[in-house]
Amino acid sequence: MQAPFSPSQSHEFQLEQSLRRFPWLIPVISVLVGAGLYAILGQLMRAFNEGSYWVLLFSGMVAHAFFIVIVHDGAHKSITRTKADRWIMNLGAGLMLLPVYAEPFRKFHLIHHSNTNTDVDPLWPDTKKHLYDNHRFFYLLCTMIPLLFTLYLVITQQRKVKKMNRVVMSPKMNYYHMIWAAAVSGLVIYFAQPSGWFVLGTLLVLNAFSVLRHWCEHLGYNNEHESNTFWFPMGMGIGNHDVHHNIPHLSWFTLWLGLWKRPKTTSVFKAIYGVLFDKQFEHYTAHPHSHK
Repeated sequence: MQAPFSPSQSHEFQLEQSLRRFPWLIPVISVLVGAGLYAILGQLMRAFNEGSYWVLLFSGMVAHAFFIVIVHDGAHKSITRTKADRWIMNLGAGLMLLPVYAEPFRKFHLIHHSNTNTDVDPLWPDTKKHLYDNHRFFYLLCTMIPLLFTLYLVITQQRKVKKMNRVVMSPKMNYYHMIWAAAVSGLVIYFAQPSGWFVLGTLLVLNAFSVLRHWCEHLGYNNEHESNTFWFPMGMGIGNHDVHHNIPHLSWFTLWLGLWKRPKTTSVFKAIYGVLFDKQFEHYTAHPHSHK
């Protein structure tokens, strides 16, 4: 069984410690990269409005990268290491016209990290597992529905946990953040007047990238793993996933740098093949060290 490494043994941990000697460095890099990705989305929207509809493939990829850098790292307090990260996270969601997304994401993503691959992991509830194991094609169709299928799974999972009388520690959502993030979305809609078809198409492709990334992260043949290490298109370091689960507060930038030196345990192509054609390609199950 694979044992978790201690933070002091991780090259990424040592690297992050060095980078954090300059408190402004990672926040500035993250904000600049996030702003650059958002500007690229603006250019892709312009190309879409001019008839280049194929750019949706790239807008979904860029939006996915933006969420990792701003929303995902904000949820882990990995940008400034302060309460400001929650504001940055919700600002990012507002700019992406998903103002009510960041707070639930933070709540359930942190539950996932505390209960990885267990029966209360919100990323792999019983309903999803049953579809994957017994109705693979229907599972694929459901996962391609952005937000609504996830919302359904979260609701059913919460009901199950309540019936089991299980106590699952989780952070609370702050509805004030959702309100002001909604105001940000309103300003974006008023001034930028984004194409509804561009927003919808980008969301669909973004969701597809998120689904594919999850296959790479927590599915495979070797159940001694808790998660995998892999390259992902514009993954912004998220492919360094085993390190991320052992040391969740590391920034995307540190994970990206460390990924170059990490042996890869899976690939995008292996994950696609496994999910589509191999019943032995399964979701990892929890080990004792999964409860952090």
